[in-house]
Amino acid sequence: MFTRRLLAAFMVAVAVSTSGCATSRLLIDAEVTRTNTHTVLAFEQTVFNKHHVKEGFDRYVGPNFKQHSGMLPDDREAAIRLLSHLLISEYPASRLVVERTVAQGDLVAVQVFWSQNPEEKRGVARIDIFRLENGRIVEHWDVAQELPEQPPGD
Repeated sequence: MFTRRLLAAFMVAVAVSTSGCATSRLLIDAEVTRTNTHTVLAFEQTVFNKHHVKEGFDRYVGPNFKQHSGMLPDDREAAIRLLSHLLISEYPASRLVVERTVAQGDLVAVQVFWSQNPEEKRGVARIDIFRLENGRIVEHWDVAQELPEQPPGD
């Protein structure tokens, strides 16, 4: 009888400790995903709405950043220069609106609408995909589509 209780207690202890580890891992993964999402949103806000491109890169982007966009150079400093020129000189009134985010592990996807001139109804619909390491953006991909002021059929 004692052996059975000891064995049952041991099995319960093993089950509780393993489920605790699994629960802890799930909570950690969820927190990393949440933190990564906040990092990406802060980056988008800093760069595209505040137009503080260098600050956004310095604060949220890792040193070994890899750009996969056909619209931006892969070199970090060249990307900062081009984005700074676009956002400060060409489109100083531009605004970015985040429509939704999807995140899993180290990947965060953001669906956004970027209006170069908020007084016009046209702009660019974009999906940005970011990969993060240690809380910093290390890779970026995007797909963009320019939207006409008057959609077809209206």
